[in-house]
Amino acid sequence: MANQPTYDELLAENQRLKQKVEELEQKLAKLKQNLIPLLVRQLAHPQERPIAFEVLLNFEQEAIAVFLSILEHPVKTLMDFGLSSLEVIGLENAGLRLLAIEGLVRLKARTAVNVLEKFVNAKDSQLRLKALWALAKLVDPDKCFPLVVKFLNDPDLRIREEAVMTLGEWGNPAAIPHLIPLLGDLRIESGFRLSEHAASALRKLGAGEIVKAFYRVVNEGDMSALEQLKPYRKPVIESLIRALDSYLPEHIENAAKALKVWNAVEALPKLKSKLRWAWLNLSDAARRACEEAIKHLEDISRLPAPASPIQVPIDNLPRPADPTSFSTETLPSPAKVPKEEEP
Repeated sequence: MANQPTYDELLAENQRLKQKVEELEQKLAKLKQNLIPLLVRQLAHPQERPIAFEVLLNFEQEAIAVFLSILEHPVKTLMDFGLSSLEVIGLENAGLRLLAIEGLVRLKARTAVNVLEKFVNAKDSQLRLKALWALAKLVDPDKCFPLVVKFLNDPDLRIREEAVMTLGEWGNPAAIPHLIPLLGDLRIESGFRLSEHAASALRKLGAGEIVKAFYRVVNEGDMSALEQLKPYRKPVIESLIRALDSYLPEHIENAAKALKVWNAVEALPKLKSKLRWAWLNLSDAARRACEEAIKHLEDISRLPAPASPIQVPIDNLPRPADPTSFSTETLPSPAKVPKEEEP
């Protein structure tokens, strides 16, 4: 049986290993000191960028600091790491920022949230899209929910699409009334309709019956389906108004009829706008439906509105008597009930 090491021998071995770890840490620190600047400089060159990016991810905390710096100040960061002013001329800032956002998500850098929030309003739509994607990955869904909802009406179709799919994946039913208006985006853009993505997201949220009912209205002209949509009257009306921009005349016709049925006077400006261009893109049936809806809704809008309780003057109304203002001295006292005699 081999001799067991003594306490002093174990202590000496532990000390030796500790020194070895310290030496390796010093070597790693020196390696980082030399390698990280080289990798950062390589990010400026499209051919070297992919490999440099993957290697940089291995340095985690140092890489997070680099990516945050690139996100806020791309050119300055590269110059700080050794690039000359001539080398950064014509550098594509947007591409570097997109790469930095990708790196921050890969490293799960929640500390980057405050910086990322600055870029959700960037002029570059691709940068806005990437920032939205990153926040959806890094932030708690409940906290990020209002921000994603805001992007449902972004001018860029790709951002609207990303916001719709994100809400569907999160599974929060609170998104349902925000997604319903997009069912009316029936135009084909970039080869697809946003309504299809909205319908998919709503189905994931358990609102598939709402999707079916809406399509029965706009596709088939089945006005009885409006009954099922009543709980979401306001977003459905917005969706029907959007459906008036469809390229298909039957969508316009059926949307106009539905707006008439629901007395949706808020649709009057859009209906009148469609009618002004009736000669260009409306069928006779769609034009008649718009005309009838306009006439009906204008009649509704002329009806006197019920008076609001806060608008009725009450200064001259009799006030209730104040019970403390009357003297009670002369009022008869209540009769006293005699006590029952004890047996």
